[in-house]
Amino acid sequence: MDMQGRLPAPLRGAPGEALTDREIEILELAGRGLSMKSIARVLGIAAGTVSWHLKNAYQKLHVGSREEAVRRARELQLIEDVLLCPHCACRLAPRH
Repeated sequence: MDMQGRLPAPLRGAPGEALTDREIEILELAGRGLSMKSIARVLGIAAGTVSWHLKNAYQKLHVGSREEAVRRARELQLIEDVLLCPHCACRLAPRH
């Protein structure tokens, strides 16, 4: 805290701090097993746009792959650990 009792501003690019709602939404779908094409279809956007959002999320989470990004987002409790059907995005039973 500073002299006025304010908390310091978060560091730019700090893990989990700057993710957009769309980046989190895409990471959640990726974490549920959907391919880039399936994510694009579910969200009604182009696959290239999904890729762009994922790359931005990688930078913000300081990771280099989709798997690392999903794992880090789960660690930060930004996304749930639930599987979805790759065809229609309905929830699947958890793996045992």
